[in-house]
Amino acid sequence: MLKKAAIGGFIAPMLILTGSVSTSLAQEKIEGTVISTNLTACEFKPGTCEGTLVLEAKIAGKVERVSFKVPKGALVTKGQDYMLLPAIQGSTIAIVYEVKAGGEKVAKSITVKP
Repeated sequence: MLKKAAIGGFIAPMLILTGSVSTSLAQEKIEGTVISTNLTACEFKPGTCEGTLVLEAKIAGKVERVSFKVPKGALVTKGQDYMLLPAIQGSTIAIVYEVKAGGEKVAKSITVKP
């Protein structure tokens, strides 16, 4: 009995540690110019809007367009102010995102550059 408890006490923390490491490895950051946005739902409060955006960015020396899903909870900020997704079209932004299964890129936060 004691051996089972000791093994369980070792495995559970390792699973927790492994889960947190894989989550942080999946997050990436990219900068570029917002080419288009699409607002699908919004309550007009920070973090309540969702939609998509297309970013034009230099990747490995080439200009490419990258699409992102913007879910509820992803804040769009410029300095201390919050912005709505359609208002950032044409802006230079930094976006922190994670890649989901199937390759979908999902925004975690969007910062509009001055």
